[in-house]
Amino acid sequence: MAKSGGIDLSKLSIEELENLVRDAQAEIVSRKEADKQRVLDQIRELAASIGMTPEALLKQQAGGRGRPAGSGSGSVEAKYRHPDDPSQTWSGRGKRPHWVNEALAAGKSLEDLAVE
Repeated sequence: MAKSGGIDLSKLSIEELENLVRDAQAEIVSRKEADKQRVLDQIRELAASIGMTPEALLKQQAGGRGRPAGSGSGSVEAKYRHPDDPSQTWSGRGKRPHWVNEALAAGKSLEDLAVE
């Protein structure tokens, strides 16, 4: 006799058990969604209490170390492009790629390689 929360499962048909499982899974999903919404509402309320939005707080956290988001060491727009292979670019920062050195050695200038 399998009992679950006061329900004698041994008395249920397979169809009734399958319906019970499906209904229980739907209830679990519904409760998890309600929990997520409750937490989101709490986050919004807490952020608003300091005059911010949750998005602004997350951006500030992602920026870290007191810098505004977006001012970190992310990707930088390309300033130079390989003349024969446009997928190869260089921002002008850091060590020059080999293709830049080769182009300069072949008589090209950085202006020749500049992205237009």
